[in-house]
Amino acid sequence: MNMKITEDIKVFHLLEEFPESEEIVRKYFSYFYEKKLEDIALKRLSIKGAFNVLNIPEEDRQKFFQELQEKLGVEVPKISMEKE
Repeated sequence: MNMKITEDIKVFHLLEEFPESEEIVRKYFSYFYEKKLEDIALKRLSIKGAFNVLNIPEEDRQKFFQELQEKLGVEVPKISMEKE
């Protein structure tokens, strides 16, 4: 199955579909792991939602997707978080 990775997919689904992405997910969403919230937070939050909760800067959001693309070899969208 070829799942398209977008900022709207749940972090849990990303991990389920691409277990090798866990290292990157842990790096960017380490707060949830440190606070033992990963089971709850990552199942409920989309990638974008997790970024918003943690107030992760735009530059780091771009890096997250870039690292995913390099690690997984899948196409990820160029994201734009600009407020309209």
